[in-house]
Amino acid sequence: MTAVEDFARYLVQLHARAGSPSRRDLAGRTGYGKSSISDAFAGRHLPTWPLVEKLVGVLGGEAGEARERWAAAKGGPSLQEVPDWLTSVRSDFPELITGVSFVDACTLAAADPKQAMASAWEVLRLSGLQLSHAFYGDIPGIWSSDVVSTFRRAEEDGRLPVGVAAAANAVHYHHVRANFPDETLAPADVLQAVFLAYRLAWQAWDVLTAANE
Repeated sequence: MTAVEDFARYLVQLHARAGSPSRRDLAGRTGYGKSSISDAFAGRHLPTWPLVEKLVGVLGGEAGEARERWAAAKGGPSLQEVPDWLTSVRSDFPELITGVSFVDACTLAAADPKQAMASAWEVLRLSGLQLSHAFYGDIPGIWSSDVVSTFRRAEEDGRLPVGVAAAANAVHYHHVRANFPDETLAPADVLQAVFLAYRLAWQAWDVLTAANE
């Protein structure tokens, strides 16, 4: 079996687990023609990544795994694509009641990493509270991991883009480390956490603003 045929078998398995929707249904939901979708399942040639990404999403597959499998079938290394929401240039971070601006938090990363980390976590926590209250009618539980779960829930619901749960988890990891008295935080790690926290707050703010319009 060739690598392309093996990848096609993976798509067929996803299709079966999703209840074997018709080619017509898949075409309507992905925006690609029935022949293109049939070719992807047949394994005669490797489908393009945009088609695979849409198809896997409709079939309930995991995009990261699909990307790895697709890259392996293509015969090249997998490239970890950075999402647009994380790299696009924006300075309109929402005003948050923490009282610490994004620039000030970044400055603190070198001068006082633990204080910077505390500010980053507070930004994430407040954003999680806002999301949970607006969309789920509740508030996160007492564990800090519950905040991450809120972002994961919003990602799975399609309210927030793919990748926000992983970013929230990265901030959470450094937040937990910062609460150990003897733990030394690298300023570069804290700076990354600050950036992610404020970016996540921006994503949450956009979603909440759109919902209230």
